[in-house]
Amino acid sequence: MAAKEYDVIVIGAGSTGENVADRAVKGGLRAVIVEADLVGGECSYWACVPSKALLRPLQALTAAQSVAGAREAITGSLDVAQIFARRDSFTGHWNDKGQSDWLRNAKIDLVRGHARLSGERKVIVTEKNGSTLELIARHAVAVCTGSRAAIPATPGLVEAKPWTSREATSAREAPDRLAIIGGVWSHARWGQLGRVSGLRRSRSSSADRGSFRTLNRLRALSCRAPLSDGA
Repeated sequence: MAAKEYDVIVIGAGSTGENVADRAVKGGLRAVIVEADLVGGECSYWACVPSKALLRPLQALTAAQSVAGAREAITGSLDVAQIFARRDSFTGHWNDKGQSDWLRNAKIDLVRGHARLSGERKVIVTEKNGSTLELIARHAVAVCTGSRAAIPATPGLVEAKPWTSREATSAREAPDRLAIIGGVWSHARWGQLGRVSGLRRSRSSSADRGSFRTLNRLRALSCRAPLSDGA
């Protein structure tokens, strides 16, 4: 198949990639986005959106409990199943049709597959069916692949089957116990979410503290140094 030419090729359909492509099109250029996973990226499905959706019921309850006259009206407890269902609705149940429709309406082409640079302003995309497609940019290739969590080499951590932010924000139920490694935003949010189910939790800002070999049913969140992740 002959190579397809665009003014701008964007690798990665996360929030950054979407904005780069949108700005290019609004500036009169022709743009394409290459994405191997869900259009919208981490923020929409495994980070900002689901974590905030999970936190909102707790924040609303806490706010009501702090106001005299309102706290007296609170007679029940948080419904964890409904909290997870609300989270699912915000992620579109991990279906990216809404965001892929947005790309089409914004006149941004979408190619699904893994991209690699093959030369100056040249990209080879391996599609899910194994076929390859060559893309050529007249102006630029924007690499907007984001990052992924790296699991530190803490003794026993791999054996404990740790969660990363992806597993944490898409979980179907809260774990019995939770050890949080690191102090970035996703850890702080899960520390708050522990109140939803009353789980016992501990938090450490260092990956070198302690051993996880003896903890039963442990789920550890690891969002340490990011690694580049191809789109």
